[in-house]
Amino acid sequence: MRCHSCCGPLPLIFLVAASFFLLQGCARPILQTLPVAENEVREATSAFTRYQEIYQDYCDCCLDAEADAALSVSGWFSNHTGKLSGYLQAKAPGYIKFVALNPLGQPVYILVSNGSEFKSLNVLERKVYLGSVYSETFKKFSPPGFEPELSFYWLTGRLEPKTLQVAAVRRDREMQAYWLQLGHAMTGADSMILFDPRELRILRHVLLDEKGEHLVDVRYESYQPAAGKMDRSSEDDQPAGNITADKTSCSIPGRILVSSGSGAQKIEIQLSSLLAGAEFSPEDFDLEVPASFEHLFVK
Repeated sequence: MRCHSCCGPLPLIFLVAASFFLLQGCARPILQTLPVAENEVREATSAFTRYQEIYQDYCDCCLDAEADAALSVSGWFSNHTGKLSGYLQAKAPGYIKFVALNPLGQPVYILVSNGSEFKSLNVLERKVYLGSVYSETFKKFSPPGFEPELSFYWLTGRLEPKTLQVAAVRRDREMQAYWLQLGHAMTGADSMILFDPRELRILRHVLLDEKGEHLVDVRYESYQPAAGKMDRSSEDDQPAGNITADKTSCSIPGRILVSSGSGAQKIEIQLSSLLAGAEFSPEDFDLEVPASFEHLFVK
């Protein structure tokens, strides 16, 4: 498996489900924004409230799709790349399963996580890496403000299911969208969300530290329609007021681009062939490791 041999076991662990943990670096230029009028602030925050209500109450909690993940690391002397193809299954808030397949459709690598523990199997080498997402080794790759137990939402272009207060609103210089500043009280980090109020979609998520430096930059593109609960229920269950929930509202990004603060590390994840109405239980993310595999515990 190319990425395992060139990048080592831990980066491969984070490539798909926790790809954001790899990506820390130096500060990038300040986001190019413009001030907004008070009526724009009201319109943007109102649309963001509708977005939260729809995604939290009326969109599915699970993802089942074919996935291609590519890692690119630029260095002083050379560039390194790796690519894995297979399928990705996820369940809110932090359940992840990624299975990489060879051209014959046989598993060569498997990653599972329940949001607190993970297992990473290299089938070809018959090794399994196990550990906690709260371990010191894991934390070294995890930027402040990112919570691995909420990885489902990072992968689907959504936000954690709680009431989020908008601290500031700015307009993007190039796109018909607004930058919303959301604070993380526990870590001191801020999330800058590029939000499209018409489509009710997050186009970009930039995580900043307490000094305002970029830690990780995630772009969400090529959104695909995804069935929500409203597609399988009666009209009596429709949201109240002017809120509507449909396949457009519950869409999933087909392309996720992640870059470090310095831009030297980039990850691209492409999702396709979404399975409508996917449902999983926590038991679906249990993985029994063969006794013949070498067990390597990450501390």
